[in-house]
Amino acid sequence: MILVVDDEPFILQYVGQVLRQACYEVMTAANGDQAWSILEQKQIHLVLTDIIMPGALDGLGLAKKIRDKHLSIPVLFITGAVPEGDDRTAELVSNGFLLRKPFFPKQLLDFIGTRFTHSSS
Repeated sequence: MILVVDDEPFILQYVGQVLRQACYEVMTAANGDQAWSILEQKQIHLVLTDIIMPGALDGLGLAKKIRDKHLSIPVLFITGAVPEGDDRTAELVSNGFLLRKPFFPKQLLDFIGTRFTHSSS
């Protein structure tokens, strides 16, 4: 099960549709707080999150909370804006854990496929 987190409804619909067509099970959340509630209730195998979102928990905060709770869930990032001078996002880019918006379906599937192996979960 992949949890997609983004505050833009179009992105949630687009990413969800692309992943479902590739036989992934998908849940969506409109912000980090909603995502955390889902993570506490469901078995999630991968989180794909936007970085910049309104609310108390942005994408980087969500990833930190997942790590702090010692959850072994991989977190990948999608964003249209990479904050300049932020060492955390620079590291994500250099390690290949960030996909910039806009992206094509094949780019998304390649991005996830090279970092996450699924068995229809």
